[in-house]
Amino acid sequence: MTRMPRIVIIGESAKGGLLSSLITAFQRSGCIVNPLGWGPWEPTWLASAAYRQPMLGVGFRRRFRRQADELAENGPADLIVVGKGALLNRRSINYLRSTFSSPVVCWNADSPFDHALSNRGGGIPETIRAYDAYITWADDVAERLSAVATRVIVIPFAWDPELMQPTVGHGLAAERIVFIGTGTRERSALLQSLAHLNPMIFGNGWPEIEGADIRPPITGPDFPRVVGEAKWNINLLRPQNARSHNMRTFELIGAGGTQAAPLTNDHQRFLSGDSRTVLFRDMRELESILRSDPKKLNPRLPTVLEGHTYADRTNLLLTDLNIRRQPACPPDASAGRPGW
Repeated sequence: MTRMPRIVIIGESAKGGLLSSLITAFQRSGCIVNPLGWGPWEPTWLASAAYRQPMLGVGFRRRFRRQADELAENGPADLIVVGKGALLNRRSINYLRSTFSSPVVCWNADSPFDHALSNRGGGIPETIRAYDAYITWADDVAERLSAVATRVIVIPFAWDPELMQPTVGHGLAAERIVFIGTGTRERSALLQSLAHLNPMIFGNGWPEIEGADIRPPITGPDFPRVVGEAKWNINLLRPQNARSHNMRTFELIGAGGTQAAPLTNDHQRFLSGDSRTVLFRDMRELESILRSDPKKLNPRLPTVLEGHTYADRTNLLLTDLNIRRQPACPPDASAGRPGW
């Protein structure tokens, strides 16, 4: 019988984050998963400084090596997956490779070329070539990575059926236009232009927008409750996602919501079969969608997310890396069939 591969996942596995979903997905793919926490770091002032000057993270990396040594006492691994990899350096990655006798890949949900310090700080771009492979979600990001990475693998974002299922709401956002996400200058300008439609906005970092109802962020079960009862959910792509897709692409569908999303090649490829997602090219089309009645849309096909769970994505990676495993766990009865 084929033994269960051992996967070490390194990063901050916040509930609802990518690494949290990957842990569950690798388990469903027939693997043993050992998380190794990396972040958030204390003291926060030193971590903030290390993002600007990575050499200041030496103390964090020293503790990290001790954690790796303790985990390595359980034997070698078949694969090490690093989430983003902030504050690690090339020596850290080489140390992981030799300590666990395993390839090391980075699975980054952001572009290391993005202007935001959280995406390019902490030495993230300097370590790209140190990994055996670098995983990104988008072809345009992969094209830039190919100039510096040893190998690039494109794996799109996906849906976590354990987190995103249609959930009965409490009426908070019933029949409202909703946007969920952190405020940025571009997003603020766009929502300002839609303020006459009285949108509800859930997230941090938003300025006051007359006509908009700005609320704190929502997570956990509150997310699908709001998304599922909203009239429309707006999906806005950051500059790093502008030519592809984002996590919301699949999350809004998984939560049972109607979605208005920008027209991109990825959205056409992934969402063309979803009767309750409408794509827009400009603000005129977006406003026209938001004024329309989604009740006139056809019911969503129950198979719309088949093949798009994170377990599907981890299966692709394991096959690509030729890591043999036991047959995967049977999917949830609800996977791909959220019962819309």
